Amino acid sequence: MNLRIFDKTKTASRRLKSPKVFKTEGNYQQQTRDNKSRYPHYQQMITKTRQTRSQMANLDWAREIIVRISHKLHKRVNKLITKGLIVNNYSQQTRQQQQQLNRTHTKYNTFLDSFLKLNKSKEMSRVPVRNRKQLWHNYVSKYLTQTQKVNPESLVPERRVQSQINILKTEETYNKNRSTSSLCGLEPQDTFHFNLKFSHKTRQGQIANNPSKVNQDIFYCQTNFIENLHLFFVCDGHGQNGHLVSNFIQTHLPNTIQKDKSQLQSHQIKETIQKCIQNVSVNVNKQPFDTNFSGSTLNGIILLENGRIHSFNVGDSRTVIGKLTGYGSKFKPYQLSIDHKLTIKKEQYRVISSGGKIDTFYDQNGPLRVWVNGTQYPGLAMSRSIGDQVAQSIGVSSIPDIVEYQLGLNDKFIIIASDGVWEFLDNQIVVDIVGKYYQQNNIEGASEELMRVAYRMWTIDDDSVVDDITFILIFIQNQ
Repeated sequence: MNLRIFDKTKTASRRLKSPKVFKTEGNYQQQTRDNKSRYPHYQQMITKTRQTRSQMANLDWAREIIVRISHKLHKRVNKLITKGLIVNNYSQQTRQQQQQLNRTHTKYNTFLDSFLKLNKSKEMSRVPVRNRKQLWHNYVSKYLTQTQKVNPESLVPERRVQSQINILKTEETYNKNRSTSSLCGLEPQDTFHFNLKFSHKTRQGQIANNPSKVNQDIFYCQTNFIENLHLFFVCDGHGQNGHLVSNFIQTHLPNTIQKDKSQLQSHQIKETIQKCIQNVSVNVNKQPFDTNFSGSTLNGIILLENGRIHSFNVGDSRTVIGKLTGYGSKFKPYQLSIDHKLTIKKEQYRVISSGGKIDTFYDQNGPLRVWVNGTQYPGLAMSRSIGDQVAQSIGVSSIPDIVEYQLGLNDKFIIIASDGVWEFLDNQIVVDIVGKYYQQNNIEGASEELMRVAYRMWTIDDDSVVDDITFILIFIQNQ
């Protein structure tokens, strides 16, 4: 124990004698003189050290100035960005905003085109649906001439078979369409007076392997068709003789309705429309051209002078009303007809109970189609049509849905169009296009824009398959 204490004391005593611990002024000057004598360039080294310290001080000062300036610039840039004057690369968010602005202002020359382009990924998720026209055409062109010689087992490779029980258990969907019970606004409007202005356009589609394709769509527009009655409708033909079916409807439906004009004037409009369409459906199957695998949709309205509308629909064409909301100049769509697709449960029941089968073609993402049980035909992708004798033998119907609607002061325009318009454009986009020109009272501009956008949406990915595009625009101007 004593040894340890002695050792610590001895060590401490040695430290006390060290000149490094007790530095007096004399010792310091003596050490400096010794260093000068020992190092010849000592004074130069001291000078360089002082210069280096001075430079470092200057750098620290400059760095501080730069930081302050950059901080002020950053604040100013943020203010300019907030005001929308410039967009710089200070953050990922501002870079994304710059890219979006560049796409918006340089890719297209209108707001709507840029909107469609920015939503390209959303719209193109429906690309498999567009193949239904091509698949249908390929099927008909290959096997229609063999109608009496068809061997169902050798037509096409075996496809995926979906259980009919599973189909019946699927949830009832109406393709975002509302039920007919909610469409009717039938309050009397005897004092409702309006002027009509209408325009129509049609454009032939294209199929890569069929350069001789004809336009199978038609339209019919006639004001004062019968006294105080206006008739508008479109037809979308399909199959090899689809254009003959649609032309037959265009010619014979107005004549058939005129024969019963007394019933129309006595306000038995719904019964008259249904009877006339059924009459046309029966007569088209008696024509010289074959309608076993050819048919057409039918969608239109009869408009009375007091603003009462009777909308009739067979197939997947569509009628939409553009309504002006109470918030500025915003237009809202109001779908008047229901697309007759095989996703509707009541349509499925009718087909299955008639011996038909509902399934897709090859791709599971494609639309549901009607097939004769145990065969690979006809493959029609709608639940109602005019013509299509084979499909009608297994539950496809030609009976129209008829909806009554009373126009109001907020109803500004009506769009009647084939699915060439609705395939890639939803109701809101179409109403936005037409509404922009309605405020300018420019119906021709609305027609040109709608046709251009509808066609571009078909060709934005590829132009090998483009459906026929046909529509009627009706501007309603209150007196």
